[in-house]
Amino acid sequence: MKYNDIMPECFIDTTLVGSLLDANVSHKHSCNEVAREMEKGKYKDAFAVGIIDNDKRKLSYIEGFEKIGQTDNLTFLKHRNKHQYVIKVGKEHKAMETFIKANVEAIGMRMEDFGLPSDISKLIEQTKDSVSTLKDPRILKLCKTMRQSPEVAKLQNVLEYLATYKYNADIEAIKKMI
Repeated sequence: MKYNDIMPECFIDTTLVGSLLDANVSHKHSCNEVAREMEKGKYKDAFAVGIIDNDKRKLSYIEGFEKIGQTDNLTFLKHRNKHQYVIKVGKEHKAMETFIKANVEAIGMRMEDFGLPSDISKLIEQTKDSVSTLKDPRILKLCKTMRQSPEVAKLQNVLEYLATYKYNADIEAIKKMI
């Protein structure tokens, strides 16, 4: 299955979201590309979900979104007038890899259990801007295992719900999942 309307911003995000949905999703190379696709591109008047790092970049398009829920490492946003959603991953000004490490530790494991470094900068070196991240067996195993984390389970539930209900998604139902 392919969800072109679900757009993670980088390779590790794409690998995780694809794993959670057991589907292919539409990889974008930056948060700017995600926002541009939703604001002016193919999905400007359509259902879409953007998954972006909660890093230092502030996107003007996101100003049209309202927060509908939050966990320790996830912020769920909905566009005020469209069937569009953005999920910011990680704590503010932190990359996706911090989310991954926190959720691996939440299930009592370590990054080294997957043959990956626990040092965030070294982990980023191995996961950023690399097509091989999408096929790396260590990362694929990591993503499957992370489903055991309560926070990742919430992310998976929301993504599955949005992928299923798209234009008929109920905000109150999403809030209950978060």
